Amino acid sequence: MRRCLALFLGLAACAPAEEAPVDPGTPVDPLYLPDTSDIDFPAAYAEAFALALSVRTAPVWRGHVDALALAAPGCPDLWAGAPDDALEVDTDAPGVSWADHCAAGTVDFGGAAYWETDVSVTGDATTAEGQITSAARTLISDAVVGQAGETRFELDGEATDALTRTVAPDYDRYTWSSLVQGTVTGTNVLADTPTPGGYRADVYLYVEGGDSARLEARGNVYLYEDRVAERFDSLAADLSYVGVGGPSDCTREPTGWLSLRDSDAYWYDLVFLPGNADDVDTGLDPACDGCGTLYVRGVESGEVCVDLSSAWDGRLSPPETSEFVWSIHG
Repeated sequence: MRRCLALFLGLAACAPAEEAPVDPGTPVDPLYLPDTSDIDFPAAYAEAFALALSVRTAPVWRGHVDALALAAPGCPDLWAGAPDDALEVDTDAPGVSWADHCAAGTVDFGGAAYWETDVSVTGDATTAEGQITSAARTLISDAVVGQAGETRFELDGEATDALTRTVAPDYDRYTWSSLVQGTVTGTNVLADTPTPGGYRADVYLYVEGGDSARLEARGNVYLYEDRVAERFDSLAADLSYVGVGGPSDCTREPTGWLSLRDSDAYWYDLVFLPGNADDVDTGLDPACDGCGTLYVRGVESGEVCVDLSSAWDGRLSPPETSEFVWSIHG
């Protein structure tokens, strides 16, 4: 009997106790919004837009060409096709490359770079069918070229663009696309651009021009030294913009968003949602007025009106076909 009683008492001791109330802890701090009173947002977003359009293949390609102009016989070693294992490129690729770690006087080559180009021209521009030009170039690199201790060219990544143009009597139309992915620095590349200090980027641009105008810009840019409005170290964009002659009633603002990040990692997102130009008169919202809604750390923070017409001032003109014609003999 004592043994059964002891067993009963032990089971009773193991019974679950009543749950204590849960302590919710200290309240969550309210979301901190930075002071923006000293920021000229229209100027900052116009600067960021121009910077995004400057991240394109052409200056990277020119830096590559100018760097190889500093070469000497045997420095760097040149290859037909891609060098073995130096880059993630098929060894039977049709282009040209260099791979070496060498010095030619005050010039140092380190790493490897592969490039290929293709150009074709068919037809006659004086006929109704017109002349069609197609061109493309690709540069894949993990290379640095320096001179007297200064970086002249660096690309760790890929830059590629393609152009198609049709010209006929009273007709001219082109499409052009550019993709830059990777790290880009060097005075040969960036001396005359908005980003002389270099950047890490993943930016895709697509442009239609001639008889109509259209732009797509998507991607991210992190700046190594320079700052947008002396405050923002990164930008991100996903924009579609129609210019005069395009299939839209609104040419004053793009569709999509353009974002800036400050050094505290706070994002400032400007969101555009254009409507028809007639909406200005009818009072409908959104209107085609060049204004977007600003969100600071995700909190709606008013309206910013910015002039992005610089997209159509000629900076989106495609490269000349001759720029695509370059080989090892060049």
